[in-house]
Amino acid sequence: MKKNPVRLNKRSVWMTWLISYISVLLVPILISGILYTASWHVVESEVNRANNYALEQMEQAIDNSLGGIERLSMEISLNTRVNAFIATNQPLKDSDYYDLVSIASDLRVYQTANDFIEQIYIYFRNSDTVISSRNRTDSRTLFGQIEGDERKGAESWREFFDKQYVQTYLPVTIQDDAGPYKAILYAKSVSLTNRDQSGAVLLFVIKDTKMLDNIPSSEAAGIAVLDADNRVVASSGLKESPAFLQYDKLSGKSGLFYGDVAGEEAAVSYTTSARTGWKYISMIPAELFDDKMRVMKTLVYASIGLSLLLGGIMTFVFLRKNYYPMHLLIRSFSLKAGISFAEGTNEYGFLQDALNNTFAEKEQVDRRLHQHRDAIRSHFLQGLLKGRLDKDVPVHESLSAHEIQLISPHFAVLLFHIDDFGKLQPDIAADPQKMKLLQFIVMNVVEEVIGSGNQGFTTEIDDMQACILNFGEERDPEELLRIAEQVQSFLLEHFHVDLTVAISGIHEDLFGIAHAYQEALSAMAYRLVMGSGKIIPFAALPSTESARQAGSYDYPLHVEQQLINFVKIGDYDNAQRIIHLIIDNNVSDSALSVPLGKCLMFDLAGTLLKTMDDIGAQSDKKTLIVQMDAVERLTSCETIREMKQEILAILEQVCRGIQMDRKPEQNPLGEQVMAFVRQNYDDESLNISMIGEKFGLTPSYLSKQFKTQTGDSLLDFISKTRLQEAKRLLAEQTMPVAEVARRVGYTDINTFNRAFKKFEGITPGKYKGIQG
Repeated sequence: MKKNPVRLNKRSVWMTWLISYISVLLVPILISGILYTASWHVVESEVNRANNYALEQMEQAIDNSLGGIERLSMEISLNTRVNAFIATNQPLKDSDYYDLVSIASDLRVYQTANDFIEQIYIYFRNSDTVISSRNRTDSRTLFGQIEGDERKGAESWREFFDKQYVQTYLPVTIQDDAGPYKAILYAKSVSLTNRDQSGAVLLFVIKDTKMLDNIPSSEAAGIAVLDADNRVVASSGLKESPAFLQYDKLSGKSGLFYGDVAGEEAAVSYTTSARTGWKYISMIPAELFDDKMRVMKTLVYASIGLSLLLGGIMTFVFLRKNYYPMHLLIRSFSLKAGISFAEGTNEYGFLQDALNNTFAEKEQVDRRLHQHRDAIRSHFLQGLLKGRLDKDVPVHESLSAHEIQLISPHFAVLLFHIDDFGKLQPDIAADPQKMKLLQFIVMNVVEEVIGSGNQGFTTEIDDMQACILNFGEERDPEELLRIAEQVQSFLLEHFHVDLTVAISGIHEDLFGIAHAYQEALSAMAYRLVMGSGKIIPFAALPSTESARQAGSYDYPLHVEQQLINFVKIGDYDNAQRIIHLIIDNNVSDSALSVPLGKCLMFDLAGTLLKTMDDIGAQSDKKTLIVQMDAVERLTSCETIREMKQEILAILEQVCRGIQMDRKPEQNPLGEQVMAFVRQNYDDESLNISMIGEKFGLTPSYLSKQFKTQTGDSLLDFISKTRLQEAKRLLAEQTMPVAEVARRVGYTDINTFNRAFKKFEGITPGKYKGIQG
């Protein structure tokens, strides 16, 4: 016999293995190519993502600053001195010069409010006066220093700014003592109630270098900001403007394409500002991708080469080595069985023909089936519960094979969930396999309790014990409750094991078992609402119609806010009362469904966690709250009642900590609010909402507590405090009534008059005359 003979006919196993090995050899080569392609896309995507992130940061920073400038322009437009000076004509009087100094002082304050602002100018058309934070000049001097893409010279700019209404951003070049510099000019008209009167124009000068200071560091070769009129607002790293730098070519909110930048290919990313419509553009050299992929390309080529070389050698060696046992086996069968192996025959076909006698194997299979009968029977019962019956095998044959004899066509399903392991808890914690013992005990107790009138088939399914109850002559639903109660009481008395039992309705035929199982699952899911250790018949669940009519649970926003306020002030009694009220009102309603119950649990947990987070952020309770591990305790609850207990326990800890921190000498809320009003009565924005934000309380709760503690309305107390100071000022006879109103916090003289007459019975003017 020749050693390792090679059979090269096309039906030989040798040829089959050779093709298989070559196919396997191609797998790493194909994978290398795929990895290379995927790596290229990943690197490209990561670089582009980083670039887009930088653009978004730049967009957000610039838009926020521009938004601040626009808000600042509105604030300046409402400035009383600015509005008063609009009507001033030439020549200016001494009082006008005083107003100019005041306006310039205000502009210096406004200028410091935004780091983007290089200078602020106000152009008053009526008096041809330009005021900045540094000096006063006229329009010809200012506009002569400004050059734009479309305008140059004082007359051109004056014609543009003398329009009825102006609000725009313009890229300009400004000449000053230090030399020319590029900037962005934001111009906005000061709106007037009288449209025929000449108004004023606010001019904000923004240096483009300050704007580009907000650009995060990146590998971009160039950065540009393009406005909707195709003007380059600002740029960095660009010696010349690329051809693609046109607003119309950058379609969509964002995108990526490749273009030519100074003779080099670059990846161009852009995004569009929702506020200004500007395009923020970043250009990255394409060679960055090649640099990052060069090492990967070398590794891939080396991997392919080694795969071909070593794989070819190993294929040939192992092919010959693996075929030799096959050759010996064929020869052995050929000699001992007297069957000749014909040339051109497949080796596997020869072996299949030689192994026709399968009786020994059949006996072995039968023995194994007998050994695993219980597991197979359990699998069959699980199939009945889930409606997975083998359609190719008659049902009566399957029942007979598993030694199941039915006494009636009526069935029900009971599900048992172990809530507390009782005496077996230490054993199960030490050896999880003891869980099988407890499940075996439960199933045996169930079968014993069922008795002889009915019969039950038990199995373990989805971490629960299921019993298919086959009724005898009587189909009494109360029998199901009896079985559940006896099983519960027996296990609780002897093993301290606590069970939740779900009971289905009664159904006919084997195909009704799956329906009964789904009903039992629905009843078990209602454990969320009912709580652990209950017997839950499916018939007791809220109907679909009642659940649909209910549609929600009762947890109003004002109740949630009351709960938050009570927790923040450490009022455990009232917080506990609200928790009881919320849960009892919902759980006692039979129409509460399982999904709504889960939503209620999540809402309660969210309210408590949000409140605790606020307490931790506003006090030194952060460490205590973290140690309580409230998130883990609340999310681990399986029923609403468990969550109720956990919430009350956590609330008690939090409220006790807040109460302990309170010192006896601290003033009540009413006295604190009264002191705050007396200190801030002249603030025009003083109101209940502003005070509520100061003390971290809602306006309604603050008003109610103030009324309870002081007996006076908070609004009336604010008015009385202001009017007390107003009477003092009126008695001094040193200022007009309008100035007195402004001094005590009233922006409207009519509001001041009404409040004064309400509490004093006369108008402020008459009161001043009486005092004089």
